[in-house]
Amino acid sequence: MPGPRQKLSVLEGRGKKHLSKSEKAQRAAQEVALPKPARMRVPKWLPEYLKADFRALAKELLDADMGAAQLDRDTLGRYLVAQRQFTAASRMVQDALDQQDAELAGKWTKAQDAYFKQARACANDLGMTITSRCRLVLPDSGKRQEENPFERMMRERERHA
Repeated sequence: MPGPRQKLSVLEGRGKKHLSKSEKAQRAAQEVALPKPARMRVPKWLPEYLKADFRALAKELLDADMGAAQLDRDTLGRYLVAQRQFTAASRMVQDALDQQDAELAGKWTKAQDAYFKQARACANDLGMTITSRCRLVLPDSGKRQEENPFERMMRERERHA
């Protein structure tokens, strides 16, 4: 089964796929290129107490230049809501543990886990985790690789033979 379709710039950066000019033009025409906004608009449904966090995180995402666009504002909002709910559930778990109420702690732990998974999914979608950023980053093709001593020895041997 083939992997997910990659952007043309990623394929060219990795240098592992050779495409003709017509294939490159066709792929480039099929790719969606969203304009980078100067700033993201805060979703209307987002609670007032999270709007400042939204603006700060949106600015950071746009400054990172990883392709964030206006379409991502709802995902960022959902991330902030899930993160806030995770924090609240964590406090409730700690309170239940302090009261030595294992049953209540178990219920809040399940809620905490659900909020954590929601926040992590949104963070992955936005490139806010290290693994998701590694998938987004192009390898630097202009960087010279370190020379392997064995390869150097073999090249010298070929020249003298």
